[in-house]
Amino acid sequence: MSGFTGKCLCGAVSYRSHEDPVVAINCHCEDCRRSTGAVFGTNVMVPEAGFELSGEVKSYLHTADSGNAMTKYFCPKCGSLVYGTGTGRPNIISVRAGSIDDVEKIAPSINVFLDSKVPTAPMNEELTSWPRMPQPAPSKD
Repeated sequence: MSGFTGKCLCGAVSYRSHEDPVVAINCHCEDCRRSTGAVFGTNVMVPEAGFELSGEVKSYLHTADSGNAMTKYFCPKCGSLVYGTGTGRPNIISVRAGSIDDVEKIAPSINVFLDSKVPTAPMNEELTSWPRMPQPAPSKD
């Protein structure tokens, strides 16, 4: 069966992705560290069209060092960061891996922002790694 489900810590916000992840990324940027409270964040990317949300979320909008507008969505009751969106990747939802119920769907293939990695943070050296965030390939249309 395609897709997966997830929820915040208290369960007031839940979601279903009707599609499997496009990619999962371990991000070592300062923004992911601060917003997750961990030494890196794992983000699971899914198409926005197949993402269904239940419950009320609050949001926080900011500008990333790339210049992209980033919006983080979290539960107003327990504060769990659940997902995010960004202008640099339209129509993609970035689900925070820690909120996913089906943990077998969490399979990172890339490490990004290694230029700001916490030196003592563990890292899977077998994954493709980038000093910053690679840009999507230009459309051939």
